[in-house]
Amino acid sequence: MIRLLRVISAQYLRSASGRTLLVTGGVAVGVALIAAINIINESVLADFRRTIETLAGPADLQVTLGTGEIGFPEHLEQVVHDHPDVAVAVPLSRGTVAVTKNPSQILHLFGADLVAEENLKRYQITLATERDEAEGALIDPLSIFLTSRLATRLSIGVGDSIRLSTPTGNRDLTIRGLLQTEGFASAFGGDIAVMDIAAAQDLLDKRGRVDRIDIVLDKGTDVPQVRSQLELSLPDVLTVQPPQNRGLQYDRVLSSFQAMLTGLSSLCLITGLFIIYNTTSTAAIQRATPMAHLRLVGADSRQILTLLSSEALFLGALGSIVGVAISIPLAWLLAGTITSSMGVIFQLRFPFEELHLDPWKLLAIAVAGTCASLFASSFAAYRIAKSDPLDMIRDGKVAADGHPRSLPLVALWLMLMTSSALCFVLEDLYKSIAWGNFGSTLWNASVVVVAVPLMRFLARPLSRALTKTFGAEGQVAAGSLSRAETRSGVTVAAIALILTVAVLLSSLVLSCRESLSSYFSGFLASDLTVSAVTTEGGWLETPLSGDLAGQLQAIPGVKQVDMARALPGHRYGNDRIALLGLSSPLFDPARAPAGWYREGDAVSAAGPLQSGRAVLVSSSFADRFDIHVDDSVNLDSPTGRLTFPVVGVVPDYVSDRGSVIMNKDILTEHWQDARANRFMVSVQDSILISSVRSNIRQQLGRRYQLKILSTGELLQYHTEKIDSAFAVMNSVQLLIIIVTVAGVFDLLLSRIIERRRELAIWRLVGAGKSSVRRAVMLESATIGLVGAMLGVAVGIVTSWVWVAIHFRELLGYYVEFHFATASMLWYVGLAVSMTMLAGYGAATRAMQDSVLDGIRDE
Repeated sequence: MIRLLRVISAQYLRSASGRTLLVTGGVAVGVALIAAINIINESVLADFRRTIETLAGPADLQVTLGTGEIGFPEHLEQVVHDHPDVAVAVPLSRGTVAVTKNPSQILHLFGADLVAEENLKRYQITLATERDEAEGALIDPLSIFLTSRLATRLSIGVGDSIRLSTPTGNRDLTIRGLLQTEGFASAFGGDIAVMDIAAAQDLLDKRGRVDRIDIVLDKGTDVPQVRSQLELSLPDVLTVQPPQNRGLQYDRVLSSFQAMLTGLSSLCLITGLFIIYNTTSTAAIQRATPMAHLRLVGADSRQILTLLSSEALFLGALGSIVGVAISIPLAWLLAGTITSSMGVIFQLRFPFEELHLDPWKLLAIAVAGTCASLFASSFAAYRIAKSDPLDMIRDGKVAADGHPRSLPLVALWLMLMTSSALCFVLEDLYKSIAWGNFGSTLWNASVVVVAVPLMRFLARPLSRALTKTFGAEGQVAAGSLSRAETRSGVTVAAIALILTVAVLLSSLVLSCRESLSSYFSGFLASDLTVSAVTTEGGWLETPLSGDLAGQLQAIPGVKQVDMARALPGHRYGNDRIALLGLSSPLFDPARAPAGWYREGDAVSAAGPLQSGRAVLVSSSFADRFDIHVDDSVNLDSPTGRLTFPVVGVVPDYVSDRGSVIMNKDILTEHWQDARANRFMVSVQDSILISSVRSNIRQQLGRRYQLKILSTGELLQYHTEKIDSAFAVMNSVQLLIIIVTVAGVFDLLLSRIIERRRELAIWRLVGAGKSSVRRAVMLESATIGLVGAMLGVAVGIVTSWVWVAIHFRELLGYYVEFHFATASMLWYVGLAVSMTMLAGYGAATRAMQDSVLDGIRDE
C-alpha cells in the first residue's frame, strides 16, 4: 500500500495539482474559520476575565450592584470596613472619558483612594516617575495619572496639560505622574487614567457614589463565612462575590452570540465538503482507466478503496493543518470586527490584547476537518472500487452516482421539515438555543434531501422548455442534467443553502434597521438629539450631566428638552437587563405610534408613568420573564427593593435581554443618577433646526464635546452600528462565489469528460464551438437558476423563523420581520452569474480537445 501511495497517488496528486489544491483549500478554509472563531471566543472571554481580575488587584471579595455597572452609596464602605476580618476596603468609581482633541481615544478613568500609598502597591500601580514629583498632587482635583504607554502614544509627559471630555464637560487636567503599564494599569491595553476618588466622582458626576468596593481579608480568614456575614450586613440589593465570579456572569451573556458565530462559521466547512465531493467525483472519472489497470494486475476492490481513502485522509489532514495554521493570523484580522459586533450588541467594551490558544480544541477541529474530508470523498472512492475494470477500460466510466428513489427522499424531507418545526416550537416554549440550533441543522439537511427529487421532478418540464427555447443546444443541456441527477441535485442544494444564508442575513439586518428606524423616528422622535461623542462600547453614548438639559433649554429657538438615561448592567434574576428612564413628556399618548403598545394602551398608561407610579417593560422582557400588564416587577435599587405595576409592553432595543422603562425621576431618586445619555431637543415651529444646532455648538461647544444629530442623521448612526454588528457576516458573498464557481465548474467538467464522444460527434456533424459552449452554459445556468429558486423559497421561511424565533433566543432582540427583497434579487443574480461563469470556463476547457481525439478515445 505504501508503494502504491508513492507510485500511484503521489504521481496523480502532482499531475493534478489544481484539484489537489482545491481539495486541500476547501478543508483549510472551513477549518480556518471555525478555528479562528473558536480562538476569538476563547480570547475575548479570557481577556475579559483577566481584565476583571487584574482590576480587582488583591481583592478577595467585591461588593457591586448588579453586574458592577451601576453605582451605589459610598457610605456603605464603612459597613464593610467595620467587619473584624476585613483588612482593607477600597471603594472605586469608574467611567469612560475621551481626549477632547481625539474623541476616538477612550480612557477608562478610575477613582481610588490614592492618598494611601499602600493602595498603589496593592494594585501593583507603580509610578514611572519619582515619588517626590507626585507628592502633594495625589489629592489635587485637577491632577491625573496616565500610563507611560498612553503618554507615549499621546506624546505628553509629566507636567503637561490634557483636556478630557467628561460627563461634566471638557476639563483641563495636569499630568502629575506616569504609571508603569503593569498590574492594574495594564488593563484595557494601558488606556487607563487614575485620579483621587473624590476628584473622579466630581468629574464623572457620581458624587457620593462608588461602583464597587474591593475587600482584602486578613490572612487565614474563611472567605465564604465573611461573605455570608457581609451579605447580612449590607443591603439585600448588593452582591458580595469573588472577582472571578463577575467574569463567569459575562460567560453566560456572550454564549449565545458565540454559538451563532460558530454555527455560521461551520458553513465554510460544509462548503468545503461540497467542493471535496465534486472534485473527488470528477477525479474518479478521470482516473477510471489507471484504477482499472490496477484491478487487472491483481489489486482487489478493498485495496483500491484503501488507496483512495488514504489519499483523502492525507489531503484532509494536510488541509486541516494548513487551516489551523491560517486560523491564527485570521483570528487577528477578525478580532476587531467581532469585538466591535459584540460591543454594539451587549453595550460593553471588550478588551482584546492577545490570542489564547487551546491546543486540544484546535486538535479536535483539525480531526473534525480530516474526518469531514474523508466522508466527502468516500462516495467517489466507493464508486471506483465497485466498478467493473473492463467497463472502465472500455467505456472510460466508473459506476453511476446511483439514483435514489424519490418517494423515500420526499418522505425523509417531510420528516426533517416536521422535526425542524417541532424544534423551533420547543425553542420558543423553553427559550432554548440548543433546540433552535438543532432545528436549523435539520432544516438545512432537508434542503439537501429535497434537491435530488426536485431535479428529477423538474427534468421533464426543463427538457421541454430548454428544447423549445434553445433547440439542439437546449436538448443537449437537458440530457446532461437528467443523466447526473444526484450530483446536479447536490450542487443545487449547495447553491440554495448559501443563498438561504445570504437572504437570511440580509433580512435580519433589514429587520433591525427598520425596527430601530420606527423606534427612534416614532416613540423617541425629536428635531435634534444631543449626546456625548464617546460610547461605553456599543451604540449607547457616555452619559452627560443632567444640568445640560437646563443649558440646552436656554438656547434661543429651543422649545423643549427631554432626557433619556439607560442603565445597562442591572441584574434581574440571572440576566443582565437595562433600565431606561425617560422624561415625563415622552409618555404623552400622542407620541406613541399606532400599534406601539403590544399590551396595554398609551392613554391609560400615561398618567401612572408620568407620575412615576408604574413602568413599561419591553417585549423581550415580558416574554423572557412572563411578566405582562397588571403584573408587578421588583427592581433592586441602591435605596432598596422597589415594586412597580406594569401598565404596558412595548418594543425596546436598549438591552439584548430586555428592559424596564420608567419615569427618569425614579432613576434620579432611587438610583441617584441624574445624568442622561441623550437629550431630545424640540425646536420652535418658526425656527430653523440648523439655526438651533448652530446656536448649541456656539454656546456649549467650548464646554462640552457634543454630538448633535437630526432625525435622519440619528437613523444613519444606528444603521452604521447595525452594519458594524453584522460586518463579520459579509463573508457570505464570498462563499457564494466559491461554491458556485468551484463546485459547478467541477460538476460540468466531469460531465464533459463523460460525454467526450457525444460532444465530438455533435461537433463532427456540424455543431460549432459556440454551440457547444452555449449548451454547457445553459446547463450551468439552469443549475444556478434552480438552486436560486430553491434558495429563495427556503430563504423566505428561514428568514421569518430566525427573526421571529431564533434571533430572539440567540441575541435577545425582538425585531419586526422585513424581507430583504432587493438583496434577494441581487444574490439570485450573483448566483446565476457565477454558475454561468463556471459553465463558460468548463466549456472553454472542453473546446481544447480535438474532435478526432474524442472519437478515438471512445
